[in-house]
Amino acid sequence: MTQAIRAGTGARLFRLLMYGLILASAAAQFALVPVMPVYAHRLGLSGFQQGMVLGATGLATLAVSVPAGTLSDRFGARRITLAAGLLMAAATLAQALAGGFGALLASRLAFGAGYGVVWTAGLCWLAEAGGGPTALGGSVASAGVGGVAGPAASGALTQHLGLAVPLLAAAAGFAVITAGLAALRVAPSPVASRLAAAVGRGAAVTDPGIIGAAAAVVAAGLSTGACALLVPAQLHVAGASSGQIGLDFAAAGILFAAGSALTAAAGRRAVNLPVLGGGMLALTAALALGVLSTASLAVIVMLCAATAARSVLWTVSYPLAAAAAERRGIGLGAAVGLLNGVWAATAVLGPLAGGLAAEHAGARAAFGLTEAACTAALTVTAVAAWRTRHPARGAAGRAPGRDPATASTAPTAVP
Repeated sequence: MTQAIRAGTGARLFRLLMYGLILASAAAQFALVPVMPVYAHRLGLSGFQQGMVLGATGLATLAVSVPAGTLSDRFGARRITLAAGLLMAAATLAQALAGGFGALLASRLAFGAGYGVVWTAGLCWLAEAGGGPTALGGSVASAGVGGVAGPAASGALTQHLGLAVPLLAAAAGFAVITAGLAALRVAPSPVASRLAAAVGRGAAVTDPGIIGAAAAVVAAGLSTGACALLVPAQLHVAGASSGQIGLDFAAAGILFAAGSALTAAAGRRAVNLPVLGGGMLALTAALALGVLSTASLAVIVMLCAATAARSVLWTVSYPLAAAAAERRGIGLGAAVGLLNGVWAATAVLGPLAGGLAAEHAGARAAFGLTEAACTAALTVTAVAAWRTRHPARGAAGRAPGRDPATASTAPTAVP
């Protein structure tokens, strides 16, 4: 009895620390957004260079996500997750000391590598030792809280204490959380979940659930990158301080957290392709506001509406892909790595394309291009949903009438 109680307490503490690591990683990721104009002024960064810095996390994540997922399935996620926590601590410290574009870019690339491992192997470790795939729901909510706290704290602390202070605090936080995870002993990952990756990924990319989840991640990733670059720039031109910009992003983050919580509360009912399609439709409509006007009020409303729509996409896409992986006999690390690889590609392309488009055609054109990309992703999701309604015309081998995107094996989005 005592051993069971201790095991339960250890599992709860493990989930708490993992959610804390995810929260801190999201906070550090988005903390750069409100202070990017400060870096641009201090280091003389062009729009393209700003896009490179903002996209660096995605570029590094793109490189590490699939390998991290594969290694997690084969050898277990604990060691590489702990290494990722230490890497993010060191990279954040290096960013605090960066005095030029090269050092800033290198520190963000290093941070992105750790970030990608946490969001791949870290999620696998969380699912394996923290209560199963249902534990993944809390990761999105934790990231939402980080998305609120990061920009708000970074903007306010930078305005009053300088650029280095929030970064030094974040580095210390990563170190403390990683040390806590290293000291905590939890049950090892089941061998079966590691060996599941032996099944090829080819089956995954033909599953409508994974196709829809990947399309949702494309829309969410591209719009996040474009807004992270363009919204602070527009508000800065209008006279907003770093603290004000941080508060605007914090307000949007609150909507993200609320939207994620409401979506997660719906459980299995929300884990399907029609919900993803509705979220992408709302996101596309929100971006239209930026196409119509770049006035401060319009940009802030667009930011809040787009962030709320993205909360639905992020909360649904990972459980939907996890359910597809379970049906197809694919390791969870492979499915999560695939989604993170897609996100990373969009996180690179979003700021770079947005920066180039804004320089040559203006911010409204950049928002328009992002809206067009989201419309294309919505079309892909609609086709995937159609396939689930017409299984005889879809991929061979599925039982007629069975909806693979809403199968009963789909995990709930809440722990």
